[in-house]
Amino acid sequence: MFSVRKTTKFHGTTSFYLLVFIFIVTTALIYEYGRNYLVIYLSSGLLHVIIETGLTVSGIRKGETFLFGKKLSKLSEIFLRSFMEGPAFCVPAFFLADQYRMGNLMYASFLTIVVVGGASFLLGWSDKKNIAKVVSENSIIIVRRAMMNPKASMLLALLNTICISMIFLIPSAAREHAFTYVFSYALLVLFFYFINYNLGVRYIEQFDPIKNEYLRPGVLMQAAGLTYDSAYEMTLLISPAYWVPFYFGLFN
Repeated sequence: MFSVRKTTKFHGTTSFYLLVFIFIVTTALIYEYGRNYLVIYLSSGLLHVIIETGLTVSGIRKGETFLFGKKLSKLSEIFLRSFMEGPAFCVPAFFLADQYRMGNLMYASFLTIVVVGGASFLLGWSDKKNIAKVVSENSIIIVRRAMMNPKASMLLALLNTICISMIFLIPSAAREHAFTYVFSYALLVLFFYFINYNLGVRYIEQFDPIKNEYLRPGVLMQAAGLTYDSAYEMTLLISPAYWVPFYFGLFN
């Protein structure tokens, strides 16, 4: 089973606009609520730099990225993608955890759904529009991340066991905030997948060795695969963006 993203080399411009938007939102949150939002912004971005570097070096992350018509270097591409995708979910999830503790969950949920939903739709719609414009199928970038590779699954299980253990070891006074953050992150990523799946740019595929081709399973398998990807592969693996700063005493 593979988690698939379908895009083109022109997605860099939309990513840049979202990067600026996320920076503005985070700046407003820092001004209103304090430095915790700066910490989660930086930690999530830097964690994604590590992950994106690994994906690029391993060859999983393919293709070129153009920003306003100019080709980006791999380093620039990694930083653009990391500080757009990382804070895009980590900062809103931290906001929801804070607001839940303050008793403002309904208001915060509505605001977060509007912001994250709008950004998710813009990114997916932009990819879909760019795909429709390309002349050759070779111009479409399809990134397939194996979800059931035995070695990768065992490594992921080990890493996620460490991550969830570190969350459980957080002192009880702060543990509710941590789990609210993790749960919110999972739901936001799933919401993003739901929007982009319906736009046709994010989905699950299975490889048929007899036909020697990738096939899309039905809706139920799509839902199960995307839920697994968001709640297990993504959420726990990105959780160090929260618990590493916590253990270093960087949060107020």
